[in-house]
Amino acid sequence: MNDSKVNVLLFAAGLGTRLRPATLENPKPVIPLFGIPMGYYLLPYIIEMPVDKFVVNTFHLPEKIHECYDRLRHGIKFSDEKDFIKGSGGGLKQAEPILGNNLPILAGNADEVFFTNDSQFLKRALEKHNAENALATLIVMNHPEAGKKFGGIWTESHSSEKVISIGKEAPNDQARPWHFIGLQILSPEVFSMIETGKELNIFYDVLINKLPSHKVQIFPVEMDWYELGNLNDYQEAKKEIAAQKESNPTYKKHFTKLNALPQSKLGDLA
Repeated sequence: MNDSKVNVLLFAAGLGTRLRPATLENPKPVIPLFGIPMGYYLLPYIIEMPVDKFVVNTFHLPEKIHECYDRLRHGIKFSDEKDFIKGSGGGLKQAEPILGNNLPILAGNADEVFFTNDSQFLKRALEKHNAENALATLIVMNHPEAGKKFGGIWTESHSSEKVISIGKEAPNDQARPWHFIGLQILSPEVFSMIETGKELNIFYDVLINKLPSHKVQIFPVEMDWYELGNLNDYQEAKKEIAAQKESNPTYKKHFTKLNALPQSKLGDLA
């Protein structure tokens, strides 16, 4: 395996049901936040990595996803799911012929929005993933709702990196929940663990079954992460980001990079 590079798969196939009616006409990654498609917010972090192939999967309004990412002119390819949404596991398996199975995969939700001053955290996570020969390295953060509102990534203790459970229920009294931010690095070995042509979740149908036998670890990062699942969350996130974007150096640096990308012709949600 060439440990110096990684392939990227962004999940952009979802229906965005909680953001309807906006997502009836535009898939969620295309919807702008401060005039910038949500699907672009991860890019300044990803370009810090040694990326080989970059793939975006689609299902809902695929032509809009194609148009959004084609504007970047960076050789991005698409894995179009035709009959049904295959989920994070099934979607990864479908993209295998495009990605190839000789490099680790950075798999993530296309619509994640967060800010961190550690701009190279993904590169360091990849280095740790390779050094530990892990099956999966899950990018996580501290969050008060981990294991409550959000399913938790559970480790044995605050200082442990080994994942022992995934979900809202604590496996024991000492276990510590982390919040998964929608990004993970996977060994190409994972392809052999996923059935073809099925809707599967990478956590609950694949990784959770491998916890006893394979190394699944966390990579914690300090960040401001924003929930944008519904209109109220979107509006609240926009208000909070607006208060930071002109004065907080971390936000200013990220927006400088984002503003250098092609801007959306759509307006922000009200």
